[in-house]
Amino acid sequence: MNLQLKRLRKLAGYRTQDEFAAVLGIPERRYASWERGEVMMSLEQAYHCAVALNCTIDEIAGLSHPTSPRSDPEHASLDEYYESMGDDGRAALVESARFMSGNYGARARRGRA
Repeated sequence: MNLQLKRLRKLAGYRTQDEFAAVLGIPERRYASWERGEVMMSLEQAYHCAVALNCTIDEIAGLSHPTSPRSDPEHASLDEYYESMGDDGRAALVESARFMSGNYGARARRGRA
């Protein structure tokens, strides 16, 4: 299984494993072992991660099942660009979007306006 914890954590604005582990209320070592794929998390643990990351358990597991196509072609293009980037490019794009939105210190939450 190709867990997407690192990508989703960074997308949600959590820069470090320690920062996100604190949100979950668990030791950083435990979270890091999940992110590295050394230890599998339970369904309950995956649920708590999904809630904190504002995503689905399927997304954490690396499965994508789009429920509806993007009606805005520019939004769809941005999604495609984002998915084709490496970690550094994704981080730069998220920072640029945060700057351009005027929410310099805010974390963007997926699925919210």
